[in-house]
Amino acid sequence: MPRKAFVADLQEATKTFERMNVSRLKAGEEDGMINFLYHISDGDTTEITVMVPDLGEYPESHMYMIYTNSESVLPSIHSALEDMSNCPGMKVSDMMAKVVKTLDKATAGSRHNPVDIDDGDPMQIDSDLEPEDSDEPNDYDSDAGAWSPKSPEHHSSNSAPQLRQGDRTDVLASNARIRKDLRIAKEAGFRVCYLGNLLNKGQDGIVTISCRVAKLGISDEALQAWHLEPNQYFILLIRYTAGYKDLDRLISRSVSHGVQMRVALSSRYKIAIDEAIAAFTILEDKSKSRKLIITQASSASKKGGLGRLFIGKPLDDLLNDRLIPLLTYRNAMGFHWGGAEEFFNDHQGRNLDEQNAIDPKYWAEDPSKHLETLPKLVTQDHMTGNPKERSFPLTAMQFALRHLVRCTEFCLVCNSKFEADFEALKPYVCSKPLCLYQYMSLGFGPSIEHEIITQPHVVDLLVSFCYTSATYRKLRYLPTGMALMVPAPSLVTERQNIFHGYGGRHATNPMTDGVGPHQTSQKPKVVQKSVTHKARFDRQKMELLFPPGAAQVVYPGSWVSFLLPFCEERYHCKVTEVLHPTVKLAAPVVRATRKTGKADQPAAVAVSQRHLSGTNKANIPTTLTPATTPPPILVAEHSTSQQPEVQFIVYDQNFDDLDDHEKQHSVCMLLETLPSVQQMSGYLRSKGGQDTSLRQWAERISPAALGILRWIIASNRSCIIQVDSLENSDRKSEERVSGMPGWMQFRFAQGAPDKEQRFVTSIRDTTRIARNPTIFAWHGSPLHNWHGIVREGLHFEKADHGRAFGDGVYHSLQANTSVGYSNMGYLPRSYSGGDDFLSAPGEWPHSQLRISQAIALNEIVNAPSQFVSQSPHLVVAQLDWIQSRYLFVKCNIQGMQLQDSPPTQIYEQDPSFTPVGEKNSKIIMPVTAVSKSRRPVSQTITVKSGNKKIKVANAQELEEIAMISDETDYEDLEIFFSDTEGKPEPPSSQSNKGKGKALPKLPSSSKPDASKTDFVPGSLNHNSLTLLEPPSYATSMATKALQRELTATLKVQDTHPAHELGWYIDRELIHNVYQWIVELHSFESHLPLAEDMKFKGIKSVVMEIRFGKNYPMSPPFVRVIRPRFLSFMAGGGGHVTAGGALCMELLTNSGWSAVSNIESVLLQVRLAMSSTDPKPARLEAGNIRDYQVGEAMEAFIRACQTHGVSTSSQTQTGIQINS
Repeated sequence: MPRKAFVADLQEATKTFERMNVSRLKAGEEDGMINFLYHISDGDTTEITVMVPDLGEYPESHMYMIYTNSESVLPSIHSALEDMSNCPGMKVSDMMAKVVKTLDKATAGSRHNPVDIDDGDPMQIDSDLEPEDSDEPNDYDSDAGAWSPKSPEHHSSNSAPQLRQGDRTDVLASNARIRKDLRIAKEAGFRVCYLGNLLNKGQDGIVTISCRVAKLGISDEALQAWHLEPNQYFILLIRYTAGYKDLDRLISRSVSHGVQMRVALSSRYKIAIDEAIAAFTILEDKSKSRKLIITQASSASKKGGLGRLFIGKPLDDLLNDRLIPLLTYRNAMGFHWGGAEEFFNDHQGRNLDEQNAIDPKYWAEDPSKHLETLPKLVTQDHMTGNPKERSFPLTAMQFALRHLVRCTEFCLVCNSKFEADFEALKPYVCSKPLCLYQYMSLGFGPSIEHEIITQPHVVDLLVSFCYTSATYRKLRYLPTGMALMVPAPSLVTERQNIFHGYGGRHATNPMTDGVGPHQTSQKPKVVQKSVTHKARFDRQKMELLFPPGAAQVVYPGSWVSFLLPFCEERYHCKVTEVLHPTVKLAAPVVRATRKTGKADQPAAVAVSQRHLSGTNKANIPTTLTPATTPPPILVAEHSTSQQPEVQFIVYDQNFDDLDDHEKQHSVCMLLETLPSVQQMSGYLRSKGGQDTSLRQWAERISPAALGILRWIIASNRSCIIQVDSLENSDRKSEERVSGMPGWMQFRFAQGAPDKEQRFVTSIRDTTRIARNPTIFAWHGSPLHNWHGIVREGLHFEKADHGRAFGDGVYHSLQANTSVGYSNMGYLPRSYSGGDDFLSAPGEWPHSQLRISQAIALNEIVNAPSQFVSQSPHLVVAQLDWIQSRYLFVKCNIQGMQLQDSPPTQIYEQDPSFTPVGEKNSKIIMPVTAVSKSRRPVSQTITVKSGNKKIKVANAQELEEIAMISDETDYEDLEIFFSDTEGKPEPPSSQSNKGKGKALPKLPSSSKPDASKTDFVPGSLNHNSLTLLEPPSYATSMATKALQRELTATLKVQDTHPAHELGWYIDRELIHNVYQWIVELHSFESHLPLAEDMKFKGIKSVVMEIRFGKNYPMSPPFVRVIRPRFLSFMAGGGGHVTAGGALCMELLTNSGWSAVSNIESVLLQVRLAMSSTDPKPARLEAGNIRDYQVGEAMEAFIRACQTHGVSTSSQTQTGIQINS
């Protein structure tokens, strides 16, 4: 394997690689990292770090990143490392030889290393280290570019070898192509970011193309179902591992493309280089990389890092495996995307020249009805334009968006397109058994652990719906293709009495399709291959004892099921150990027999001391915990034998081999062996939360039962969100509908992602009622239908109760009417006296909700004249006119009380079509019941956007204004400008280290308005300020990064009024880019700080920002120079410590993000200083004095330790603090 090969080569190199000036060659802290010390003859040492970003490519197509974090590094070493190639495809020992010789050459002849090893190009490697098949020309001309210790150029840190004229022309042409392709992507409306080294024929670099999620036309319901936020960026990362290649070269067969792609989410379009590299790192834990829904994705992206996408793994695979072949088909045959994808699926593994007659269907236009509702940013097809203007980054982004926004139209495994009439809100797989197997069994599906912890009632609801449908034999789609091994249904039902049969305590045999639960099946039995086995059962040791010579029929990990004498319950156990003829069993799983409706009633049998007489209580637990299962009821009164003979069956029947009736019977049986959702949630929380897998609870949940649970959750294609909670039943929710007391509510959305937009379009095109364009009405259906409804949506393909009033979806304004339909076909719930209820037929025994009825509240276009019928029911045939909003379920839980107070903001309804609740009270809808684009606001709101004031009238417009994109970084704008390679820049001397170039003078803004601020720029008395020389740790890379940051910050300052910014940086006081002097001014006049400043005649608070060697990975140090503030102990505030340092989490390692910019830092510092919570900032009484940097540093560290946050390592060693 690649990782093993790398580790072996590194171990070999540590033993065999010997150089006098190299020591401590070893593996680094992370996979793929190497560290060693390089010694110069005068005793100076530099630590070198080498990293392989993608170990999966080792030892053939991998690259190395080579850098140093040491302080006071020679400029020649810095230049050598920056100019060094990536050593593609080299083994560790060969790479080490090249790096060391390069460093030897770079330091040869200097005062540090006066020995001239040999003349020639310092970057030239030995011929014996070159790949044998290398036919690349030399990078540099040996005559023009040669240098020696006698050459004056060798002292320049930035000296570069000269290129031949032909090479120079190629480089300029390559750079022009890169810029052109990226400029085309930007002009198409996307944000472009460039990382790494691609210009000048660089071999390894990353391009990112991104756009706001809000611009993709995804409905609010789909955003919620897909775990997306409108203000996030969807980012496509394209990594070129062998130099940049345009689209034409990528689709040519003679070139191995050397391109990798990933998709991700982030709160900013610009990501750090280390985050980009990490996105391409192959995870050791393959199971984690397969998860579709990563629960930490949103939190990671909110902090500025990369977050995983809900379909990230399938989309990554699709881009890397199929995009370039699809582009090849499109280029050669002129297909559209749909035709190329269909051709690929039909002719996988065949070349184009092998095709004879090609079916005309591949040239057909995309028939999707969803295209009309999507924005042009998503539907544009760059491949249909000028062939000479084709940009691969833009084409790849358009393809990625096609499969993101329209993900519910394609199978997540084979990527085949679903039937045209199929609609779902969540992506899923097609009906091929292999696709379902990969999606479920191999971990491609969503995280069921996340759903169990965050939405336990929704999981309970889904399992209950499935159990009821299976009980009534109404499951239309079954979990075939998942390799589930179950006990034979005909053997499981053996000896079950009329009250304890699987699939409801009313059934004795599987039932025919569509018949009531009290009827038996007339379907002939299928001969079962499974057989029963006999053994004695040792109650004390939980062991099966086989007679001598018996064949071994079970193995560790197998599951068995058996009955004890005189017991009516069947027990299911995992085999933990086999020492034939003895088989050790785990604690048995016992089917629940709960009869009461109390909310706290455990969903497993109770265990009494009487039942445990004669047993070993140490071996059979007596306490129900999330990680254990209660023991069986061992009835000692009826059996004196401690080792009774039992007949057991093994889970060895393939689920796919059963007929449909037996499959539904098995689904019921497996669900009855599951713990309750409460118990599963408790187990996960006790083991670390959603990072824990239920697979670890292997002695409690069989693989078959877990597979059924995963199928139930993953195959749900609706978005269902809890509104009510039994744990917080007195909590008021603004999402809750008022007028239906006693019913638990869920938000409910269905249909394709663009269904909401089609619904809005239908409103606009159909109704002329501006005040009440829609109405709300009830839809009821028997409980056994709801498993299908949440997967297929509302339709009228099959009529269960006739169509007396025409074809369409039936609705009613009366809740009681729909409740009546939800009861049809059911036996009444049994009553046991008092307040207790027996379980209803088809009720999942472990359900906490104990659901007996379900009805939906739908929003409908207010055009009753066009309904199929208005009386006695509202019958609507146009499915685009119907949008599901709420799901109401009746829970039979004793003492359940849910708040039914009206919402604060009410959505106004049509008085002529207002729905009525179960107790004939009018239904009051919250404003959140409708989509954001249609929610009215109480009044017109004026918000500021740049220098303009904009009036908005609804919540959607307000949200869009709030999501104005962040500015493009200066370095990302540079990539679009014309080449300047022909104009060599003067080499920076050692004395300029850390200063950077002269600051650009942008057009300055107008003078501050004296009526709005008394601050005067440039009036600061800076005689007492200590301006530092560049620090010793300054590097060219950090200096350039800070130069860009400073330029961008000054640009903002020059283009905005001073009183609006509230901060000012004087260019004349920037002596080096590692120290900035900043003034904060124009505080709100009502603040005590502003009053104190006015009283003392102070116009600004003078601050200093110092940047350490690890910036931007570590935060800067920010402190006040003058005036002195009142300390916290003396009653001051404003987040200013006693020494003048700013005490903010943002400025600590715990709260800092590498993507933060200084403009935002200044804004947040100013807001913190203006804060009056818990106390306002005040100035110290007496004369105006300066803080000293030493006391500021000490106070900052002390404050961080007090609050238990991590301080930056810069605060101790990384920032120069001496004056």
